[in-house]
Amino acid sequence: MPFIHTQTTLALDKAKRDSLTAALNAITSSCLGKGENWIMTGYTDNAELYFQGNQNGDTAYVEVKLFGTPAPAATDKMTAEICALFKKELGISPDRIYVSYYPTSNWGWNGGNF
Repeated sequence: MPFIHTQTTLALDKAKRDSLTAALNAITSSCLGKGENWIMTGYTDNAELYFQGNQNGDTAYVEVKLFGTPAPAATDKMTAEICALFKKELGISPDRIYVSYYPTSNWGWNGGNF
């Protein structure tokens, strides 16, 4: 039930969003044990992001919202894998990427809550 929302200063075409989605699904499944059938992704590209008070390089902010609280080791691994993915696929330096986690005990789907 994770929702992974990426904001980036780059423009992302459909092929790139599809590629990132497949990779993020695999990372989330591997790190958090969440089935790919339950993962939702969203993208905001061409975002006006400032990091350290400037726009001196491409930047990304990734929110991972999920049902339940993951183990710190799982989020450490996931952050490393997301940063590596964004470096490889988008050329964004890991020192210009924030990844934040928002666990919740309230998550609705299909007219009810888990």
